[in-house]
Amino acid sequence: MTRRRLIPLLVTVLALGVVLVAADLAARSWATARVAGELRARYDLPADPAVDLAGGSFLLQALRGRFEDVTVRAEDVPAGSVALHDVRVRIPAVDVPREVLLGRPGTVDVAAGTVRAEVSFDDLARQVSARGLDVALARSGDAVRATTRVEVFTLGLDLALRVRPELDGSTVRLQPLDAEVAGADVSLRRAEDLLEAAGYDGWSVALTDVPAEVELQDLQVVDAGVLVRGAVRAGAVDVG
Repeated sequence: MTRRRLIPLLVTVLALGVVLVAADLAARSWATARVAGELRARYDLPADPAVDLAGGSFLLQALRGRFEDVTVRAEDVPAGSVALHDVRVRIPAVDVPREVLLGRPGTVDVAAGTVRAEVSFDDLARQVSARGLDVALARSGDAVRATTRVEVFTLGLDLALRVRPELDGSTVRLQPLDAEVAGADVSLRRAEDLLEAAGYDGWSVALTDVPAEVELQDLQVVDAGVLVRGAVRAGAVDVG
């Protein structure tokens, strides 16, 4: 093939590649926007989540009817009296029938996946504060330091508890480990007596309204709060 013929051929191939990439990106954008809208409506989210399809070419995955490595990210998801922040759901595979891809109603099969989200110390502190008990929470290594001020015979005393967050189903419980009053170590029983006089009845925060297909499994203390991790059960979802 002469150079005169080769150059137009290369230009044609490159142009075709650009068209195919543009078509793939356009189809991906349309599909992810539709999924984001469905998720926002289904779970009453304050904004559309970000949907990422990382399994390669969108059009090739669409032809197979299977999308791999799907990630959904949402900044804030209501969970009863608190909010879940930086929510990330990862699904290894989603089977989508052709009618759904064409914009018609149908059923999508979702493989089992994982979920992680953060609950801030500020949200937790608001929920465990009671009556005149104003609680502040901050990280203390793998535990949490809870500080407040209690009144004893009109005298205000600074009280601090080191607590360990534990997950009980969908409830975060703050289990006391040790305590100090006015900077001096005291028994937990003594600290709890002082707290109970101000309305303390154990510290727990329920994460309600978590989707039924999500099972929370463990948590970890992080700088801004607690990181909750769990599993997403496999299932079929009606779309449209």
